[in-house]
Amino acid sequence: MKQIGRYLILIFLVFFFSKDVAFSQHADSKRVILVLDGTYTMRGNNSLDIMKSWANTAIDYFNDGDSLCIITFSNYAKVSVPFLPVHHRQFMLNVVEDITPTLATYVYDGLSLALEAHNWRNPDQLRESVIVLLSDGLAPNDDRLDAISSKIDSLNCILHVVQTTFADDRYVNQLKTLAENAGGVYLQGVSFKPERIVPLIRH
Repeated sequence: MKQIGRYLILIFLVFFFSKDVAFSQHADSKRVILVLDGTYTMRGNNSLDIMKSWANTAIDYFNDGDSLCIITFSNYAKVSVPFLPVHHRQFMLNVVEDITPTLATYVYDGLSLALEAHNWRNPDQLRESVIVLLSDGLAPNDDRLDAISSKIDSLNCILHVVQTTFADDRYVNQLKTLAENAGGVYLQGVSFKPERIVPLIRH
């Protein structure tokens, strides 16, 4: 039921923004997928505010011709914003602002849905997607993350990870390995200003 529900949400959003979905298919547009942690642990250590600040900065530096997708996850993942162009910036900012942490951390679900979004109408892999995971990373070890990071690395996309809080080595190492295996970089969000996200998405 969870799988069916998220597909229905995706279909609804695609039809609702049909004219903008057509826009997002230009091969030369920058495609950015923000995967945002909306889980209960984000309430601590100022993680939620840090995540929102980094996400908002990415949206603010959005250029004409780019398209942005926002995926949020807690105990399941959903497409909160399909690939949309820059003139929907305020809608994107509103989605980020409305994120309220609940339930458990399902990083794998968020990244799986990001891959589905990357592949949507992109079977030839001509359009590159930059995926940025913003999370405190406080989740149980998940061996499936190794497989999905390798899959990301094999496609025309890259994954960067920004951890929103200081954490034990086991959590840090899991996210570092995830980013490195997917061809991206790992950053400690509290050690940088949010503007550090700009070179990640504009590489």
